[in-house]
Amino acid sequence: MIEGYTTLDEYRFERKYTTNVHYRGFVDVLIRQNPALFKQAYLPRQVNNVYFDTPGLDCFFDNLFGLGNRWKARIRWYGTVEQFVQSPVLEFKIKKGHVNTKRSWILSPLDFTGNLKDPHFFRNIFLNSDLPDDVRSRMLGLQAVLLNSYNRKYYVSGNKKIRLTVDSNLQYRDVRSYIHHSKQVFEEKEKLVIELKYPKSMEEDAISVSNLFPFRLGKNSKFVSGMAFIRPGVAD
Repeated sequence: MIEGYTTLDEYRFERKYTTNVHYRGFVDVLIRQNPALFKQAYLPRQVNNVYFDTPGLDCFFDNLFGLGNRWKARIRWYGTVEQFVQSPVLEFKIKKGHVNTKRSWILSPLDFTGNLKDPHFFRNIFLNSDLPDDVRSRMLGLQAVLLNSYNRKYYVSGNKKIRLTVDSNLQYRDVRSYIHHSKQVFEEKEKLVIELKYPKSMEEDAISVSNLFPFRLGKNSKFVSGMAFIRPGVAD
C-alpha cells in the first residue's frame, strides 16, 4: 500500500464533529492540549475521492437514511485533483452498526489530467487492475457519481491507538461534468470536520478524549453532502 495510507484489518469507531473554519486556531489548541498527547502523523495534504453508486443511487440512500449495515465504494488519491495518479486506491467503506472498516486495493494508474471523454474510463481501470473477481464484477455494475476533495491534517495519540483528522476546504464536483466539459465546483468553505477513529478496545479512552471537543457530534457524510450539491432535490 502507498506511503501514508492507513489499511484496516478490524472494525473501528468513528466520531465526527463539525464546526466553523474560523475556529481552526481553537481546534489546534484543543489538539495540542489534549491529554491523549496527539502528534502529527503525516504532513497535511489534499485528499481526493471519486464515489460510485448504482443507477438507482442505493448507496447514497442507504447513507442518507442511516441504515445500520451499508457500504460505499470510492477511488482515493492524494495531491491535486487533475494529475496522473500512479497508485490510486479502491476502497470499500463498510459499516456495521456503530463500527466501520474498509477493504483496499491498488488500481492501475489513473490519468485524471483532462476531460473524461471516454465513457468507459473507469470501466477500463477496473478491467486492467489486479482485483478479486467479485470486486471487479461489483465495480463494473456501478457508475461514478461524485468527485470530492479536501485538505486534511493527520494526528495520532501518544499510544498510537487513536487517530484524529481535521478536514477543511471541502469541494464537490459532478463526475459527469468532466465528460461534458464543465467543471463546476461546489464548496463548503466555512465547514471544518474533525474525526476521531479508534478500535473498540479504546472506546472508554476515546470518549474521554472526545468530551474535550465542544462541538456537535453528527454523521456528516461527505458523500451525502456532495450529492446534495450536485443533484439538488434527489433526496426530496
